Amino acid sequence: MNMKKEPHYVLKLINRRRFLIYLGTFLGIIIAGFSFLKKIGIKTINRFRIRSIEQVPSFNPDTWKLTIDGLVDTPLIISYTELLKLESEERVTDFHCVEGWSVENVKWKGIGLKGLFDKARLKPEAAFATFHSASGVYSDSLSIEEALEPDVMLAYMLNDEPLPEEQGRPLRLVMPRMFGYKNVKWVNRITLTKTQEPGYWEGFGYKMDGVSYP
Repeated sequence: MNMKKEPHYVLKLINRRRFLIYLGTFLGIIIAGFSFLKKIGIKTINRFRIRSIEQVPSFNPDTWKLTIDGLVDTPLIISYTELLKLESEERVTDFHCVEGWSVENVKWKGIGLKGLFDKARLKPEAAFATFHSASGVYSDSLSIEEALEPDVMLAYMLNDEPLPEEQGRPLRLVMPRMFGYKNVKWVNRITLTKTQEPGYWEGFGYKMDGVSYP
């Protein structure tokens, strides 16, 4: 039985159509991906991918306060002006996100927690510190030992510039050894507790230790 071969131009036409279909599908996936990222609020600032589950809180340097309370003998309320007068320190560290991306050689400037804890005079039973965001939505916690590690600080500058609002201005926790979800932004309150309080993402299954994948 003889079979008639398709003309060469027909095969080219079919292949071209397939290519256009594949190309259209590929471009559709890319566009959908960008739309999804935009929808959930992800963008890049200073090499950081910004993901926010909360609105950026308003910041007024004249009225902003940092409160330290809970299991302390001397609760503290520190103004922004007073904060900037405290002894500062600088660290260059890497930032790691649980989503699998990192930013190397990030320069932070801020204050260590030991000085604040000494001023507040922690009670003997104080074992953990919970860091609250000014949004009222986000928080996370560290043990006192973790909070006093050398690279841990409350930062108000990033790469020699004031923190951008979307990266935590005026104050954010920096804990380089742990994933980014432990690095609370917009910190305006630190509460000392006897037991550790789970943070926002830990309520969704993230690990309390901040170094293990969910």
